[in-house]
Amino acid sequence: MSCFASLEDITSLLDSIVNSTDKNALPLKYLNKFLNDFKSLLNKSDYYDVEIKVGVEDQDGVKIFKAHSNVLKARSSYFKVALSNDWIKRSEDGSIVLFEKKNISPKIFEVLLT
Repeated sequence: MSCFASLEDITSLLDSIVNSTDKNALPLKYLNKFLNDFKSLLNKSDYYDVEIKVGVEDQDGVKIFKAHSNVLKARSSYFKVALSNDWIKRSEDGSIVLFEKKNISPKIFEVLLT
């Protein structure tokens, strides 16, 4: 058993606690709302500032992930360094960080992001 739970597992657990008859669970309602909003932010590509191009066309294919740099940096020491000003490449207008990883398959990278 892994010591890490997915965000969906955590929100599911909180849903069951909040919907129980335990009166002490009420404060968890707000935490649960926050986690659901955060999960929605991760799943939507609105207002993203990073495009991560993963894979090689003739192997597993190529997929572009749209992400939020601050979320990536907060959740991963790798991205904290990789998205520092010293390493990043930006789009022509400078608004999007372009990040390319050819040495990992899109399926594996998607698992790593969740």
